[in-house]
Amino acid sequence: MSRHRTWVEINEQALRANIRALGSLLSEETRFCAVVKSNAYGHGVEQVVSICDKLKSVIPNNIAYAVDNIDEALVVRELAPTAMILVLGYTLHDRLSDAVEKDIELTVYDIETVQALDAAASKLNKRARVHLKIETGTNRQGILPADLPRFLESLKGSTSVSLSGVSTHFANIEDTPDQTYAMNQFEEYQQAVKQIRSTGFNPEYLHTACSAAILLYPNTHANLVRAGISLYGLWSSESTKQSVQAKNKATELEPVLSWKTHIAQIKELPIGTAVGYGLTERLKRDSRIGIIPVGYWDGFDRGLSSKGEVLVGGTLCKVIGRVCMNMCMVDLTDVPEAKPEDEVVLIGKQGSGIIEAEDLANKIDTIHYEVVTRINPKLPRIIT
Repeated sequence: MSRHRTWVEINEQALRANIRALGSLLSEETRFCAVVKSNAYGHGVEQVVSICDKLKSVIPNNIAYAVDNIDEALVVRELAPTAMILVLGYTLHDRLSDAVEKDIELTVYDIETVQALDAAASKLNKRARVHLKIETGTNRQGILPADLPRFLESLKGSTSVSLSGVSTHFANIEDTPDQTYAMNQFEEYQQAVKQIRSTGFNPEYLHTACSAAILLYPNTHANLVRAGISLYGLWSSESTKQSVQAKNKATELEPVLSWKTHIAQIKELPIGTAVGYGLTERLKRDSRIGIIPVGYWDGFDRGLSSKGEVLVGGTLCKVIGRVCMNMCMVDLTDVPEAKPEDEVVLIGKQGSGIIEAEDLANKIDTIHYEVVTRINPKLPRIIT
């Protein structure tokens, strides 16, 4: 029995299998980049990087890592002292020297950042490596193609900044089997790369492929791919899964994360009893109600009130009443053998029962990315 009250289990074999499955789709020239931002999508960055690091020698060109911000990058640098680390998101100018000092590569898209980075690198007597993100249709972070000539002219004037990579990000590649928009984005990206090369730059890494593109569109792989949600054994979308299966691809993904807690108390309550804040639910039968020590602080969404489910003894048990900050109540009436301190599964398998992250997402009208990423990072992650 776990000594933790509520915890997350990370299945090492599943993570290894996913890396191998995705890696098998790549050419020897293409580098595998594990996206471990946002605490490795809720899975635990320390645990995930430690597992990935063991596999770096069997993946072409060693595993690289992508994070959202400089603080995440510094954590990964401690875990992987020699790995390539790329920050995908925004870096404050005051933090640019941290990146240069620790050999962390940065995503850039404006002249001002390059100028500030050049000054920071010069002061440290080092060269900074940047990846230019091209805006091709997602219309969030990235440089517009029309601004590219002026940016390249500025970069030419830099003495301490090197163009290490060029990237873009697809807007809807996992949402539809119609690849028209994505391929238009890819064409615009290729035109930008051609322009960059014609100006005299020779970036080492070209990368556009996210999880869905890794699985479905090998023409987008270039020489680096960014494996995000698929790394953790979750499909980018149902559309992606169906498209992969329709193409008769043998790729299997194994969910890496399980989320568990214990029964803290059991109460026998008569029909008609109100349960929880606001008296939002009254029992429709004489019931055994279990109190479990997990709530919205832990990441068990309040939207699961009166409609979420957990597994006890392999049986699905409904959440009764409102999810509280640190606990919630579940109906154990159909599991008469349940007793205090028995294991409760919030996500994962137990006996013949299974609850997937997608199941929680569907109940609260969101996506499984959000469900796993919002599991409180302070909960222990245990490698199994």
